Amino acid sequence: MNRELIEKHLSPDFGVDIGEILLFEEIDSTNAESLRLIRSGKRGNWVVLAQSQSAGRGRSGRHWYSHKGAGIYLSLVRQFTMKANALQSLSLVTAISLHSALITLGVKNLQLKWPNDVLHEKRKLAGILLELQNTSSALYIVFGIGINLALPAQARHEIDRPVTDLNSLTENQLHAEEIVAVLLNKLLSNVAVFESRGFSSFQDEWNRLDCYVGHDIVIQNSSERIIGKSLGVDQSGAQLIQTAGGRQAVIGGEIIPSLREYSEGSAT
Repeated sequence: MNRELIEKHLSPDFGVDIGEILLFEEIDSTNAESLRLIRSGKRGNWVVLAQSQSAGRGRSGRHWYSHKGAGIYLSLVRQFTMKANALQSLSLVTAISLHSALITLGVKNLQLKWPNDVLHEKRKLAGILLELQNTSSALYIVFGIGINLALPAQARHEIDRPVTDLNSLTENQLHAEEIVAVLLNKLLSNVAVFESRGFSSFQDEWNRLDCYVGHDIVIQNSSERIIGKSLGVDQSGAQLIQTAGGRQAVIGGEIIPSLREYSEGSAT
């Protein structure tokens, strides 16, 4: 990974927002390093990138396959003045930004899965893990992003869900530095819009790209499963679901396909 090439592709409007780009050959986790830096007193906005991670993390404590050359492993650290409860839908904004960046780079037929996955034909291409850190003077969000770039066959067998990678979806090889820069440009632009207008500006775009809108889904959170039909998201980014008992707005959890979809998928 070349810092100068990343900076070359960064928009002048947003390059100044990133105080530093930290590159690592290998690290436990870009998110973990970002949180350590915040807790040690580092201030401002910055980016942590790694060629590989020994303890990459996804949602719900899952391991993120992070071998060298297999993916892009990135964390953007951004300071906010908004209250924490106003930032919950930032994971959706991040997914929209990543989708837009990859479409700009020529990747086609991508969809989103609430709250923060980018899919191709319901195979996971990228995931997002946002973590919050309060200090005495500011609130920080760590935007952790992992993009599958070139997964070896062994990795596809090790990962417990259908996955894909950029090399499988594009005829022309994409350079990691350009992907990172285009992503940061889109994300920083959308975060600025979010700060001024909230999530409502992104609601229609999310619902247009969400691959499960109108489908039967199961939402799993820490305490229960909610079963029903996806109605998309509301203006706050909450998942709307029509259940047997009525419409619910769900703010936390993870979508898994319905049992019917599992059955149909196993029969093909």
